Amino acid sequence: MKAAICERYGPPEAVRIGEVPTPVPGPQDVLVRVHATTVNSGDCRMRALDVPAGLSLLTRFALGFTRLKQPVFGFDAAGDVAATGEGVKDFAVGDRVLASRGFEFGCHAEYFCVPANGPIARIPESVGYEEIVSICFGGLTALNFFSRGKLKAGESILINGASGAVGVASVQIARQMGAKVTGVCSARNADLVRSLGADEVIDYRKENFMRSGQKFDLIMDTHGNAPFRCVKHMLKPGGRYLMVIGTLLEMLGAAFHTQIVGASENDEVFSGKNFRRLVSLVESGDLRPVIDSTYAFDQIAAAHRRVDGGHKSGSVVVTLSPPAP
Repeated sequence: MKAAICERYGPPEAVRIGEVPTPVPGPQDVLVRVHATTVNSGDCRMRALDVPAGLSLLTRFALGFTRLKQPVFGFDAAGDVAATGEGVKDFAVGDRVLASRGFEFGCHAEYFCVPANGPIARIPESVGYEEIVSICFGGLTALNFFSRGKLKAGESILINGASGAVGVASVQIARQMGAKVTGVCSARNADLVRSLGADEVIDYRKENFMRSGQKFDLIMDTHGNAPFRCVKHMLKPGGRYLMVIGTLLEMLGAAFHTQIVGASENDEVFSGKNFRRLVSLVESGDLRPVIDSTYAFDQIAAAHRRVDGGHKSGSVVVTLSPPAP
């Protein structure tokens, strides 16, 4: 099968289309034929070894020192079930699904396998593959942090980086949960963020939101340029700081601050329950997909380049023309 392969750290051009073996589902696995996937910031950071301060060596240990152990990126994909293991009862060939391999990656390919009891959910005919996959990475991140940060109806939250893939999902899910949302983004994306449910939008180019004098129950930093030390004065008593990205020192320091909520990669996050919830939110209209741009599979290097630019709105989607069954 065809896959987007990156064997060395480098620029977008390090990603090429090549041939790899088609995976074979185990007894409890589902084989997904991919119609659409996304290139997100995690893919690009892994490709370029562009990680927060102090994490470069640890990242090389995990991913490979000079060559990537997992040369096929891709956090999520939408497609249809091509085959199932003999023990699978809940999915059938032809089902339209949204699925993820999480931080094992491997979804930038024509096929991938996922456990039937894992992060996979059926999608309705009324929702397109490109639309549903665009909410996966950001939506899961929002559900993860809002659960761990105990976001409640009536609370106020500031979301820094409100127009990115994580930001657009977080604004909508926070509003759907009953929170009062303030988004930080550029003026170019202000109308978009307001349309998604933000009560207030701050243009970071005109105003330093860290000096606004406002206080919030939660502050979510999706961009990495509003560390806890710079915004802790903006938290109300009992407030929480949601650290989506941070340096090694900031991650270590989180252990000593009950106000800091870091990421979690446990099984509860990558669960069929969370995937079904995301699909339900899209189907009901409570979560609107935001697609920045769409690229064909053989243009995936250009998709990486778009994400590297740092000014996208929502998700960058890559479409495939699935091979015949």
